[in-house]
Amino acid sequence: MTLSTKPLGGMRQRYPVEFRTEQYVTDVLRRASASAGFEEYDGPVIEPLELFAAKSGGELVGRQSYCFKDRGQREVILRPEMTPSLARMVAGQGELQLPVRWFSMPLCYRYERPQRGRVREFLQFNCDILGSDSLAAELEIFLVLQRIMNIFQARPAIYSIGWSSRRFMSEAINRCGVTSDSVPEVFSTIDKRDKMPADAWVQLLSASCGSDSAAVEKVAALVEVESPADDWLAELMQGSEAFEEVVQFDSLLRSAGVSSAVFSPGVVRGLDYYTGIVFELMDTGGENRRALCGGGRYDNLVGLFGNKKISGTGFGLGVLTLMLFLETYGLIPAAVKAAPPADVYIAVFSPDELAQAGRLTDFLRGHGIRAMMDVSGKKLGKQLGEASRYGITAVIAVGPDEVNTGIYKLKTLSDGSEFTGSPEELIHRLK
Repeated sequence: MTLSTKPLGGMRQRYPVEFRTEQYVTDVLRRASASAGFEEYDGPVIEPLELFAAKSGGELVGRQSYCFKDRGQREVILRPEMTPSLARMVAGQGELQLPVRWFSMPLCYRYERPQRGRVREFLQFNCDILGSDSLAAELEIFLVLQRIMNIFQARPAIYSIGWSSRRFMSEAINRCGVTSDSVPEVFSTIDKRDKMPADAWVQLLSASCGSDSAAVEKVAALVEVESPADDWLAELMQGSEAFEEVVQFDSLLRSAGVSSAVFSPGVVRGLDYYTGIVFELMDTGGENRRALCGGGRYDNLVGLFGNKKISGTGFGLGVLTLMLFLETYGLIPAAVKAAPPADVYIAVFSPDELAQAGRLTDFLRGHGIRAMMDVSGKKLGKQLGEASRYGITAVIAVGPDEVNTGIYKLKTLSDGSEFTGSPEELIHRLK
């Protein structure tokens, strides 16, 4: 039997150049989070099924997850997202200094049809604040998101942070004439709005609203509103505290200079545990229009684990989706993909000089120089070709003279220049 060279559908594998690009992106995410005082954490890849069944929603657990019984006959799941695990960890920690500001870079799993930007095994960046009921927490999350995009030099014209409020939208949909029992189904329909043809979406909305044509017309108008200052919306929501929170947050974002934030009532998010402000970072440049990340306020999630009531807000961002966005708009520096694996290549004249070459290589590495020693045993000319193939332009050849004198010649292949000196002088030159 001949084994396949391909991984299972939707499962990730990274060759060095791809891994290097991904590492560049995740390094930026880590730096942006750390600069705002967030600390990194991680949790189990396998969790009890009930943890996600309780709040994530039936579609995610029932249709899109890897669920199975382990050898102890326990119902378990490969984590499809991180937020329920985060809530469990916070609830189980005991006394914590609140609010906590944590981020993570977990591998997650969803059994979906693989397509561009959507795979079954994916790296996801999560950033959350727990223990603050203030809109300041949402503002901080938005500032972190905007900072990330600024570091990547993404122009305002190619992305926006669309936001709304589940609390506000639930009340608004009620005021449009939809019964409370039907609101969750209407939320699900609104979440599908950008994923299907307009006519088909209106038909689905009609079914969700109980075929009430007046309610359908009002909900369709609601999701098209572009500002909390809209006269029709203000009249519809008169006296609503949830709407007042929306107006307050809109003013807060504008005053704080979060210019990428756009009020979008059509953003409701598909997960059931969201309760307040929700948002999505959207690619709006026209090349790859889709959500890059999403998140929001979840006030009741930690309470599932006991009497501890801790509110939270945060987001999850797919690293692959972000990488596709950055590559689409040329925002991955060319030097990232072309970066050589070492600073200097140590060529070995013959097996007689191998031990000394090894000593020199180890000495350079000990002083912070990335040194790659030849292991091919090829002739010197071909070793220089190997260095060029790796993109390494600095070469030190170790032959009989170098072994006898302890003096080495550093050659730069790109311009042919040479420098001769002791190992200590070589370090100074290379740095």
